[in-house]
Amino acid sequence: MFRMIVSAMMFFLSTQILMAGEPAANRFFRAKNGDLLAWVFFKDKGPQNKLSLQKASSLLTPRALMRRLKVNADQPINFSDKRIYQPYVRKILPFVRKIRIKAKWLNAVSAEVKPAKLNALRRLDFVLKVQPLMCYRKEDPIENKIRSRIADPAMAPVPNSLDSLYGPSADQVNQIDVPVLHKQGICGQGVLICMLDDGFNLLNHHITFDSLKVRATWDFIHNDERVDDSEFDATEGWHGTMTLSSIGGYTPGELIGTAFKATYILAKTEVDSSETPVEEDYWVAGLQWADSLGADLVSSSLGYIDWYTWQDMDGETAVTTIAADNAVEKGMLVFNSAGNEGNNDEHNTLIAPADGKKVMAVAAVDANGARAYFSSVGPSADGRIKPDIAAMGYNAYVAYSRTYGSHDSTGFTYANGTSFSCPIAAGGAALLLTKHPYATPEQVQEALRRTASQSDTPDRYLGWGIIDVAAANDYLDAVSILSPKQTRLPQNPELLQNYPNPFNAATQIQYRIINNSLVKLSVFDVSGKKVFSLPEKLRSGGNVFSETLNMNRFASGLYFCRLEVHDLKTGRHIFRTRKMILAK
Repeated sequence: MFRMIVSAMMFFLSTQILMAGEPAANRFFRAKNGDLLAWVFFKDKGPQNKLSLQKASSLLTPRALMRRLKVNADQPINFSDKRIYQPYVRKILPFVRKIRIKAKWLNAVSAEVKPAKLNALRRLDFVLKVQPLMCYRKEDPIENKIRSRIADPAMAPVPNSLDSLYGPSADQVNQIDVPVLHKQGICGQGVLICMLDDGFNLLNHHITFDSLKVRATWDFIHNDERVDDSEFDATEGWHGTMTLSSIGGYTPGELIGTAFKATYILAKTEVDSSETPVEEDYWVAGLQWADSLGADLVSSSLGYIDWYTWQDMDGETAVTTIAADNAVEKGMLVFNSAGNEGNNDEHNTLIAPADGKKVMAVAAVDANGARAYFSSVGPSADGRIKPDIAAMGYNAYVAYSRTYGSHDSTGFTYANGTSFSCPIAAGGAALLLTKHPYATPEQVQEALRRTASQSDTPDRYLGWGIIDVAAANDYLDAVSILSPKQTRLPQNPELLQNYPNPFNAATQIQYRIINNSLVKLSVFDVSGKKVFSLPEKLRSGGNVFSETLNMNRFASGLYFCRLEVHDLKTGRHIFRTRKMILAK
């Protein structure tokens, strides 16, 4: 993640970026005393019984359990939630000097292993494998060809005077249609968001965080609640401050975050002064902490590639990737920056855990919607479309707070990186959860993808494209997300919002009917003139049907799709109508 986080920092501080070197082959990461840092994976969780599941549930807040019920009403607590079998941990103590992290989801511990005991540790009958952490060597800093486009203030975007409330942040929120929901009072309230980053300079007062609601903080590096830790390193927290401001900041006329009324839990899992695989340990621990507190959504502007290869970006290798997918299965939405590794015509340049099969990897674009040249590309090593979505990460407007000796410096600036497109997009998803609190991660992901700018032609550069949260909200409105406790009598018939919308040439219509019916679809222009229709069809009840409308010969504009249903059981004649936008 070094290249990613340093890219964002040096875009902010200078006109040049200093890059890390490539991984050194076949080297293991060692502690200062020479011990190997390794993951020790266990074969099982021992002879546990039903009481172990009860103990696991006691570690979760009621909010966490309610969130899990959205995705698994029958078994919200499962095997992965069981604690690691403590006798196994005790039995490996003679072989290790220190246990660092216990990762129940992975059924593994991160430990400092005595080198002379490594083979004996591997031979224990309850040990599945011992996986030493790979190390890489940082080269001397070299000048990189990438240069900041924001060093000259004259190059910064000029805000639209009509967007005075959002100030210079108008471009990044307008691009994904956030103001439409803000004007309806949908601003992230009721949603608990976990931010994983290098710290957050909240103690150094910044006006944009005056109204920020913070429920909990934890520093997984120093094991305390203080996430700025300026007493350790004055540079810690600069990156997290900027990412947090893009989603949770609120300074009218200057900067409005996409989900400024959400509640936040802040986890420090990254060390700016070094880049080592142990930071993945902290990331996994932070994610488990977020789950236990009931976080609905995770935004991570961190990522790991230096000790992996592009082939490892397969959704199954990196420990952070495995943990992130597990979190989604437990009801949390996980957004992660795609990476700032640029393009490679031969293979992906993703960072873990953006390669996750259930993770929303976010690419970066500029204010005009063009892909930022540094934004990482897919597909994943196993051929899946990555990134998933995109938002503005080139000249994004953010807040900063830094300490120089006894002097605190705060203000606003422009910054580049998928570090910023990620929280901007994640905040958009939080708005959807405000309106649709019972929507599952899969449903929110589907809504974002199906209403994004290139949903009909996803690619390796931007995935399904730039999100449109207002359209995604309409999509979720159409599928009527309700509480699992509510009984629902589906509307008969039900015409769902077309997707993509706006569309170019063709779009898909879905509808649901309860009884056997004669069905006809027609399209009208704004004057009420019928311009297109499909032949009447007999449809069987209890099903959802799809129709593709090809409107290539019509001009751009607003149209209305009308569903006409003659219910053969009741004899009723019913009409349903939806707006559609054709944009060529």
